[in-house]
Amino acid sequence: MLRLPRFMPALTIACSMAVPVLYGSPLLAQDTPPANNADQSTPVDAALRTDVDNYWHYGKIARYDLAVAEGQKIIARKDQPQAVLAAFEAVSAAHQDNLDQWLLRWQGVDAMRDVTTQVINVLAEGYRQRRADLTYIEQNIQRLSVNQRAYALALGRLRESGELAVPLMVDYLRDSSKREYQPAIRRALRDFGRLALNPLTAATYMKDDQTLTTIVAILGDIGYDSAVPYLARLANGQDVPEGVRSAAAQALIQMGAGEPAKLSAPQLFYNLAEKFYYNTSTITADSRNPSAFVWYWDDQKGLYKKDVPPQIFNDIMAMRSSEESLRLDASNKPAVSLWLASDYKREADLPAGAADPTRGENAPSAHYYGVAAGTGYLGDVLSRAMKDRNSAVALRSLKSLEEIAGASNLLGEGGSPVIDALEYPDRLVRFEAAFTVASALPQQGFNGQNRVVPILAEAVSQTGRPQVLLVLSSQDELNKYTDALKADFGVAGATGAQAAVNEANALPSVDVVVVSEDLGGQIDQLRALMGQNQKLQSAPLVVITKTGASPFVSMAATNKMIVVTQATDAAGLKPVITEARGRSMSLPMDEALATAYAKRAAELLGQLAISRGQILDISVAQPTLLASLNDSRADLVKSVADVLALIHSKEAQVGLLTKASDEKTANDVKVACYKSLATNAKFFGNQLDETHIAALQKVVQSAADLTVRSAAAEARGALNLPADQAAELILSQANGG
Repeated sequence: MLRLPRFMPALTIACSMAVPVLYGSPLLAQDTPPANNADQSTPVDAALRTDVDNYWHYGKIARYDLAVAEGQKIIARKDQPQAVLAAFEAVSAAHQDNLDQWLLRWQGVDAMRDVTTQVINVLAEGYRQRRADLTYIEQNIQRLSVNQRAYALALGRLRESGELAVPLMVDYLRDSSKREYQPAIRRALRDFGRLALNPLTAATYMKDDQTLTTIVAILGDIGYDSAVPYLARLANGQDVPEGVRSAAAQALIQMGAGEPAKLSAPQLFYNLAEKFYYNTSTITADSRNPSAFVWYWDDQKGLYKKDVPPQIFNDIMAMRSSEESLRLDASNKPAVSLWLASDYKREADLPAGAADPTRGENAPSAHYYGVAAGTGYLGDVLSRAMKDRNSAVALRSLKSLEEIAGASNLLGEGGSPVIDALEYPDRLVRFEAAFTVASALPQQGFNGQNRVVPILAEAVSQTGRPQVLLVLSSQDELNKYTDALKADFGVAGATGAQAAVNEANALPSVDVVVVSEDLGGQIDQLRALMGQNQKLQSAPLVVITKTGASPFVSMAATNKMIVVTQATDAAGLKPVITEARGRSMSLPMDEALATAYAKRAAELLGQLAISRGQILDISVAQPTLLASLNDSRADLVKSVADVLALIHSKEAQVGLLTKASDEKTANDVKVACYKSLATNAKFFGNQLDETHIAALQKVVQSAADLTVRSAAAEARGALNLPADQAAELILSQANGG
């Protein structure tokens, strides 16, 4: 059954509280008990009321066809959501029915599901608009002072408005002509609790001493720790009026925050920034709103907000708290690092296509601030990201480090985290770490240097095609699934845990591990081995079970990295593999990104090969480079050939010649390989045997494409072969060859 939208208040509760009278009416002043959930602050359209009444009636007597017809009339008025809401509240009140319960009941009826779902969406928008309506809010603010019953009803409705009600309530507190309302407003703000924290803490920057003293006292009564930094700033501020300082100190004592004079506001703001960064602050975005609100104070217009995507609310607030820490103490270096980390995280968390209105149109990127801050701060960001297993932040900080890291600063301040990143489970982070080290062309040895070139080679081998490791109980099962899956996935596998891990080395990466429950205890062994293997650490586990009673079913319920299936063939397994891949802890890599990384890695290997004095040995990448000559991406093959041109080995020359001589190789790739063979021969001389020379000579003499023949001739000449072979070439053309 579908659920009511998250912006729709709990109608079940509201039903027992609302009164079918206009606000401020004599009936309310007499404290008459509420009869239903109607709220008639919005006039009820007579024709719409009739349509809703008919919908309600036909739904209750199970004439679903007629109810649907009436529902369509209501949906046609979806551009008037508050009017629709008022009509439904009036009808449910007249029938003394629970609006929420009946809508959910009809949503569970097949014949009424679609139309009721659309009605619910219209009502949700009605609630959203009404709770943000300033007239509605002000009516309820004024009702707070009528009597106790009115206070309870108005408080409930103001709590529905949440943060949106606070600016107007604060304006009332600032207005001397509204004194009659102020005691009830102060009480209501206290009763708001956490709902009021976000705007009220922003209001602590006001210059109105009398109102600020009231706000401080309210925050002290609410009692949440997230207000402590703001109160400590006031209690210990040199330019803060004595009355405000005293009120802030009293609030801190009341909250049990410690002796006010000994509290460090810069440190407290830093601590609050960390809480925001890790989503543990008691100041939170109201989940009932489609947007989160970042509040600001202006002495002329009061509290005002910017609507931001909820996904980045905590990141923005972490940045603001870090900024406040630095404003109070510019020497607080950890606050700089935390601000940078929050900015990278904000960019990573921002949904695709969304904007952050707290940043100006031409505001610099996180990368700008990162490279300007330097390697030390970026190293701190990277360390935090790796500790948190936040691959997106780690990747961004590494890309910034790559721009400014060099032999003089990489292995010094900020260097160690980059070396640690070479062991990080996410392959993209490993790649960027290796790129950063390789770009610096290190001249001295360091711990972990033996990891750099193998990681570059791993990057060269990336295809972006999903890679699956199969661990099954029999060779027949392994063969069956391998044959069926290899059209869509790169596949390797074995019938035992250790053997499967060994086979994983044949894959450029591992996106998903598929295991049969029949392996029994070997599954635990496999999981332990996966935790020790970089390629496997971030891969989800798909377990093929026989029944729904398998213990892996309960494990999967609490561990998103485990997926269970009872699929008995590849057709059933493929969608499960795709689902599991989406749960991976690693950042996604498609074919375009894989190609970009492969080409960058090849280019860096080439730079390492031609540089002098650097200590990274690219020869260890040779097996991967030779295998990559058979890659289907022509540009990558050419880049790989350029690297092999600079490796001193017979295998490099043979590999280049073999690829160039293959009839299936495209002519442009043949030319590139012959030219790379020529370069290799120039540096290292001829390492080919007679069979290879004969094959090359044949191409020089008879290749159909002249550019290929010319490139082969360059290779032949660079090999500095005996004079008789050169004479043979000349004589062959003289004879019409």
